[in-house]
Amino acid sequence: MDAARNHCSTRFGGAGIRLAVFAAVSTVGLAACGSSVPASSGTPAKATTTSTPALPKVTIAKAVNTEPFAAADVALKLGYFTQAGLNAEVVTLGGSSVANAALQSGSVQFVLASAASVLLATSRNVPLLVVGGINKGEGLQLVVANTWIKAHGITQSQPLATRIKELEGTTDATLSSSDKTVLKDFELQSHVPSTAIHSVSISSDAAMLAAVQHGLAQEFIASPPNSSIAVADGFATVIASSNELPYASDEADDIVITTPAYAKAHPTVVTAVVKALGEALTQMSNQTPAGIAAIQSHYPTLSTAVVKSSLASFTFTPDMRQTQIGWNDALALARQTGLVKAGAKVNVQEGGIWTNQFAG
Repeated sequence: MDAARNHCSTRFGGAGIRLAVFAAVSTVGLAACGSSVPASSGTPAKATTTSTPALPKVTIAKAVNTEPFAAADVALKLGYFTQAGLNAEVVTLGGSSVANAALQSGSVQFVLASAASVLLATSRNVPLLVVGGINKGEGLQLVVANTWIKAHGITQSQPLATRIKELEGTTDATLSSSDKTVLKDFELQSHVPSTAIHSVSISSDAAMLAAVQHGLAQEFIASPPNSSIAVADGFATVIASSNELPYASDEADDIVITTPAYAKAHPTVVTAVVKALGEALTQMSNQTPAGIAAIQSHYPTLSTAVVKSSLASFTFTPDMRQTQIGWNDALALARQTGLVKAGAKVNVQEGGIWTNQFAG
């Protein structure tokens, strides 16, 4: 494992989030013009001007900085958005609620976030449409400070319930709704009261790592590379993974979101974005030299071994297609953990909150 810490992504926190969102996404027109004058011995012919139409501008927001969401950075690095006829910008925001708010305002056109965040938002009547799947099955890991592990004798070979019970009295640094959902499910499966583990909201993945490293929290739940960074830096250990929980293997996980109105008005742009992200996921899933190099340009302090190990922990879906069982499982987990309240109506049938219309 590489011992260096990741300092590579752009993050916004606090009040600056909203300012950064709206400042980052102003529309930019790109045009190239040229003129020509035919050679002639007489009076010069009138100059003619031709223009290249500007590429459609789209801003893609990552809710947080995780390896699945880095598909947008890989697509940008490898030129897939340009090849698809798009002028794309990728930004990282401070969680799914901020990203979805930017989507509703029109400041961004696409959001990469978790299925849990979509279920929560749509249960509150926020109009969202999932147009592509990035990976399936939860890829989250429970990372605990080594000082707490040593003091409480926690080992990875213990039953899940034993490991979770030993976390009673800790503070969990949570960054997103999916983190909170998985923590609640760990508690449910282990018969640990929800009040036994305190949860504190953190504004960025950097703050989440720092909170555990400096003793302000004892654990966090995240996907690689953040979990890999904590382990590589030697201050924490992965003691549990979400694949130990029910619904884990097929559950809809990280996804691509837009609004129903935008998808209706710009179907070719949506198709182009999904296609570009799918090409990036192919590189990541196959761990090609180009894919690894693009990931390392985004996470420059991570070794090749750490990048490959992190990528191997996900089940990517390069065709970007979603499944009915995946959304059924995601909703079942969201209801079980209380993320989606009893009585709230969420249409997880295809054509409701998700569609494969734009996928390959």
